[in-house]
Amino acid sequence: LASQLGMTQETLSRKLSSFQEQGLIELQGARKIVIIDRDGLDEIAAGLAASK
Repeated sequence: LASQLGMTQETLSRKLSSFQEQGLIELQGARKIVIIDRDGLDEIAAGLAASK
């Protein structure tokens, strides 16, 4: 996944951990990500797109 997103595994791991701490996602094992707060993730994505 990290290579598909153009980042290192370490960076992806930090981002996923941050999203989990914020209550946006839940990590279930090494291969499953459950989206808890879609609106929150959409806000982050919109903010990143606006800053480009």
